[in-house]
Amino acid sequence: MAELAAQAKLEPDADQAGAGAEAPARESDPHARDDELLDDPPHTDHHLGRFAGWRAARQVRVFVGAALGLAVIVAGAVFLVHNQALREQEEQLRQKRLHPLPELEATITPGTPREMTVSEGNMRVSLSAEAPAINLLHLPDRDITLAPGVDKAQLKVEVNGGKTTRLVVLTGEIVETLTHADAQPLLP
Repeated sequence: MAELAAQAKLEPDADQAGAGAEAPARESDPHARDDELLDDPPHTDHHLGRFAGWRAARQVRVFVGAALGLAVIVAGAVFLVHNQALREQEEQLRQKRLHPLPELEATITPGTPREMTVSEGNMRVSLSAEAPAINLLHLPDRDITLAPGVDKAQLKVEVNGGKTTRLVVLTGEIVETLTHADAQPLLP
């Protein structure tokens, strides 16, 4: 066995000898393997380098961009619709606050006077811009109306001897118009 191993070391293999013989032929003839080249090579993006990956991802970028754009448009539409619904709900609540009993209001004939006259005594009065409430209070020496842009107001009035002695605004804002020359304003 040792003899065979020694003999193998001294004699080169036939495979190695054949490989060594072909190597110099390849180096000497550069066109020796031209028959292995394709006549019509496939189209590739090898000349683009990293831009080939950018080009290959174009469809994904377009899809993601379109999805995000559509999401922004849908979110904007939902936002506008929601805000409109909130405005409508606020208006309904305002109408309900101003008209708590629409069935009763329907029984009041149009053109009903919305004025009240107080000649003596203490009272708490509510003024409102909407019917059927009063919007003008006649006192012996002054008239009381709502301030511009105010829907409702409440006040306490005290009238003694044909003269208004006390006027206290509880809610809202009012305008005091003096009707007698000797009347003094009671509102600051």
